[in-house]
Amino acid sequence: MQRWVLDREDGSVSSGTDQCQLSPRATEILAFMIGNSGTVLPRNKILAEVWQGLHVSPDLVREYIFEIRKALGDSASEPQFIETVGRRGYRLIGPVTLKPAGAASKTAGYTLRPDRLSRAAQMSGVRYCTSKDGTSIAHAVSGEGYPLLFAGSWMTHLVMDWESPAYGDYVAHLSGRFRVIRYDQRGNGLSQWANTDIVFDRLVDDMECVIDTYGHDQVAILGMSQGASVAIAYAQRHPDRVSHLILNGGYARGRRMRGNARDIEESDALIGLIRTCWGNDNPAVRQTLTTLFMPDATKEQMQWFNDFQKLCGPSENIADFRSVFDEVDVVGMLPKTTVPTLVLHSSEDAVSPLTEGKLLASQIPGAAFVELDSPNHLLFESEKEFGKMLKMIEEFAGP
Repeated sequence: MQRWVLDREDGSVSSGTDQCQLSPRATEILAFMIGNSGTVLPRNKILAEVWQGLHVSPDLVREYIFEIRKALGDSASEPQFIETVGRRGYRLIGPVTLKPAGAASKTAGYTLRPDRLSRAAQMSGVRYCTSKDGTSIAHAVSGEGYPLLFAGSWMTHLVMDWESPAYGDYVAHLSGRFRVIRYDQRGNGLSQWANTDIVFDRLVDDMECVIDTYGHDQVAILGMSQGASVAIAYAQRHPDRVSHLILNGGYARGRRMRGNARDIEESDALIGLIRTCWGNDNPAVRQTLTTLFMPDATKEQMQWFNDFQKLCGPSENIADFRSVFDEVDVVGMLPKTTVPTLVLHSSEDAVSPLTEGKLLASQIPGAAFVELDSPNHLLFESEKEFGKMLKMIEEFAGP
């Protein structure tokens, strides 16, 4: 039997010949089980230890146990490492130990670039605020300078985003220029998953909660993808609190609101697949989304994003997000937007067509529009247009 060692600092588990990465919550669950090896741990006890008072569904534990088992090559039916004790909980029965603190770490694979924060540092920086309806919203800050808020979207994760093959490049580079404020929307990432009301106005409430927490007189807002519509709606509520809007790959009309019957059919099909297949070990439905978001990605980058999507939320939440944003329509708000606005859009974007970016720019008074030569929804650091895009954001929103 293989013997595994968990490095709690970077979330890697290694047997000497094999190595895998765990998400931050899975890392903490496995560390807790190692400290209580041989003891049956009820799901509620694991929740209390790892989520520390945050009200989330006990079903989350099952999802992360599945992730740990997959990393260890374990089976629920014939367990060698983690045993399910019927109606009681889970027990660590196999040889898994913690790497001593301060020991040298060697992490294989695509993730954990050395110029980015360790997972332990990232986790320690996550804080929580409470939205208007009592929902717990996770948020974090990195970098120094003028405050730049990243609008929450439907698949983010405050810790894992640093390692994302696309989104992480935005976080890392802009944190070197701005005080970047990020948050996970309700039902998503490290924010509250269970008992959440996923409707558009509540998503705007969540942005308001985070901005109020930091207390800045004004912030610049970067609204990427679905986050663009939320940013526009917040700017309507509080124009005095927003100094600049940057809308990257955004849209004012969801897929179902563009007058195209085929778009509606595709929306119905994708939402149905998410509800029934999202958590499956077969990544087919997640691969569909990955291909839309980043058709130019390498095989390793696509695999990372396929795995990442499962960590962002349960199927019902992800499907609800998709439904909300497919039906969003803030076109009527655009002519009333008084905040200085920069619209950036990839030329071959398959998630949000270029025409939607042009609609934003044409309807928002005085908005500047820049077309980026890329097939990807969000640009990779390796693309020639990435540096140009960063420079435009810095010059536009910098003090």
